[in-house]
Amino acid sequence: MSFPAIILAGGESKRMGQDKASLEINNIPLITHVVNRLKLAGCNEIILQIKSIQQKRKLELLIPDIEITWSFDEFENGDVLEALYCALKTAKSKNWSWAQLMPIDTPYVSPILFEKMPRLFNENIEIIIPVSESSKNSPSKGLEPLLVCLKIGPTLSKISESLTRKDRRLAKIFSEMNHSIITPDKWKEWGINSDSFNNLNKPKDCE
Repeated sequence: MSFPAIILAGGESKRMGQDKASLEINNIPLITHVVNRLKLAGCNEIILQIKSIQQKRKLELLIPDIEITWSFDEFENGDVLEALYCALKTAKSKNWSWAQLMPIDTPYVSPILFEKMPRLFNENIEIIIPVSESSKNSPSKGLEPLLVCLKIGPTLSKISESLTRKDRRLAKIFSEMNHSIITPDKWKEWGINSDSFNNLNKPKDCE
């Protein structure tokens, strides 16, 4: 099944010390790893949410052959909530009904996750949220908000109304929507291992 995806690639990467999207893992840029994982699952179109034209010029040389729509942050020094808001507006303008969300720093995610999650949509479910084991004791209780499969209209409405709230955690916001949870038992049953949820935040994570 072909599907569209949104990649959030405009973060400041302060802990990493450089732009994550062009960071090389095994001599391959992270953006290439991420796009290839999506393509293996059937992704045929991507919105790439970034900061600037300068970043676009740098990244467009690194991306495998796939249709890319470049979406730029509207907020100066914006956070992930505002970046997602911009990406969802772009998705709505393209008349997407749903999309897979993907962070730039999770290069080992199994394509099986992207193949299985959208099959859980029904007329009531607005968003599908995987839960990892590695972060189950975190404030998000293991929810992986940057790997959700989401319906564009309801999620854009929820994010829009959440832009002024104090608690801006995506996991909290998404859990307030009509959602379905993918538990570790379920994704293990699909043949997915915990490495799928490893994200790269610091230089030592890349060793």
